[in-house]
Amino acid sequence: MIIDKVSHKTTLEGYILNLELAKFAGISSNAYRFWKSVKAIKYDGSRVVYLKKDSIPEKYISYLKYCTNLDGYVQAQSFCKYTGLASSHLTKSNDSKIYDILDIVKIRTVKFVNLKKFYDDLGLDYSYHLYIEKCKYFGPYPLEKKIKLGGGMCLGYY
Repeated sequence: MIIDKVSHKTTLEGYILNLELAKFAGISSNAYRFWKSVKAIKYDGSRVVYLKKDSIPEKYISYLKYCTNLDGYVQAQSFCKYTGLASSHLTKSNDSKIYDILDIVKIRTVKFVNLKKFYDDLGLDYSYHLYIEKCKYFGPYPLEKKIKLGGGMCLGYY
């Protein structure tokens, strides 16, 4: 079985968290490795595995209804790598203004950010590349497009 690596911008439409399925089905989190036609992905640099819903063996399909819908979400670690944001901004106790803007979900030990909702809330096309940093590091408007996020942070896009 081959696990495909996906880019940090790839959202998880049609996938479930392998750890969650294993918990509900009462099986090992490595069981998917022995399934013939399962399609699995993981983000580059991550060990967390996601399984394509329509490739799950018939025996375990009944457990899919208990698994969290990950459509539009990316793993938080990937969101940080994609935008250049420090992971400390995704912790509520750090009181980051960006934390309040993002739709963050935690499933077992894995944290997710809804990237599609973030694009939609800002009115940006999904084709734009994003980066987040302190506003003082941005150039003037015609040179860099930016949106103020609060707390001295801005989102740049191109």
